[in-house]
Amino acid sequence: MDERAIALLRARGWKPGEILGSGMEGTVVDLSADEVAKVWHERRPADLEPLLRFGSALEQSPIPFRCSRTIESLSEDSLTITIEQKDTGRPLRLDAMTNAPVVTDEEIRLMSEALAGLSQADAGDLSALPILPGEEPFLCTKSFGGSLADLAGRRFTARPELLRQAIGDIDKIFETLLRRLRDLPDPESKCLIHGDLIPANVLIEDGEVAGVVDFGFLTTVGDPQFDAAIAASSFDMYGPNARRSENALSKAFSTRFGHDLSAYGLYRAAYAVITNSYFATDSQDGHFRWCAQMLRREDVRDAIANPSN
Repeated sequence: MDERAIALLRARGWKPGEILGSGMEGTVVDLSADEVAKVWHERRPADLEPLLRFGSALEQSPIPFRCSRTIESLSEDSLTITIEQKDTGRPLRLDAMTNAPVVTDEEIRLMSEALAGLSQADAGDLSALPILPGEEPFLCTKSFGGSLADLAGRRFTARPELLRQAIGDIDKIFETLLRRLRDLPDPESKCLIHGDLIPANVLIEDGEVAGVVDFGFLTTVGDPQFDAAIAASSFDMYGPNARRSENALSKAFSTRFGHDLSAYGLYRAAYAVITNSYFATDSQDGHFRWCAQMLRREDVRDAIANPSN
């Protein structure tokens, strides 16, 4: 732990405790029952302004559970620290479970509650975060489908070779997908989209959703059908029961929220184009293979070719 960070936190009245974790972006240290500090490795104070705006919008939103958010930022010379809300509870499921079982009725209920809670938030500053590292936030003045098409276009153009090697007709599929996304009517009720609502990011306490964490990957304000579609597909991405879980979650979400399953297929295709090379160095990467398979699926191709929405 950087001694300068400890000194700065103490000077501001905090009592830094044990280190809770350390990763590529920074180190997280315990502060109290309600707060933690994140000591960033390379971020500048100006980089954290969107996090503060987003955190303030979260605090003012009528979401019925706690959400991880930035409360305050501290800086001194090259040192940058954020004070963040501590969230309690256990993950609905641990990330990347081996041979994960089919989603249960209780897990379906809790994932549905998480989506329902997030859908109550629609403040403009909830779209303050970069949609991906290196990208700008989505503009509130532009349609969600149009913004998604522009992002997919940039991501595919920057690195098309992996998908072209794996899918012979990807250029045709890609062009049709962009047209379909741009033709989508903007939803009457836009809301907060988490973007990475995997079960590990849904915290449970006493049988209910206690919190949602890890905003920032495709987090914006837009069509709630996007979040539902990706949440169903990413609940279990690699296990032997993945498709059964996706089907069960999709059916439950579309029934509860009145969603269009063909829109789910369209958004899953967009997600696959946008993220296929995000983690990949070559075509053997697991996430890339998942995205390529998504773009081969008959239901996804039908949604691209003949959307009902």
